[in-house]
Amino acid sequence: MAYPKITVNTSKALAVIASDSIPIPSPNAQQLVGVTSAATTDKLVAAGSDFSNVVVGDIVYNTTDNTVATVTAIDSSTILSISADIFTSPENFIVFQAGPQFEHRIESSSGCVLYVGSSEATMDLAKSFVDVKVKTVSGDIVTFSNFPVGDYLPLQILQLYATGTDAAADNNCLAIW
Repeated sequence: MAYPKITVNTSKALAVIASDSIPIPSPNAQQLVGVTSAATTDKLVAAGSDFSNVVVGDIVYNTTDNTVATVTAIDSSTILSISADIFTSPENFIVFQAGPQFEHRIESSSGCVLYVGSSEATMDLAKSFVDVKVKTVSGDIVTFSNFPVGDYLPLQILQLYATGTDAAADNNCLAIW
């Protein structure tokens, strides 16, 4: 039996950073929050942080620039190697300490509902609809064309794609569990 998830299970939310290769982090992941202390190519350097519980595959958000990467190696307790060059200094970050396990679960409770927002300051009729490309909990990759801004996708998802999602919606969506 289908149920309206938005009225049943809405205890957690996360601003989503779109990516063609990285899923939305699990809302149950431990979050390590900090500020970078140096800019090094493909590294997260944070002198005031302790990365001793981070593992390869953990998801890293740069919340200053709205970019995302994954941990590829733990160099020290204050330096991580990451899959993309997303940091300068100083910039805010979150490390979601759960690895990429979220993308592998296919049960109905593992996905999130996606609220589709927009970066457009003025909303005329043309700007009130966007294209949104997602991966569903069953692994299907679908694009909602001309989807209304300010609404929820009618299915549970694991990932918001950067390619195929309009720029206005790219980093303006919320995952809700």
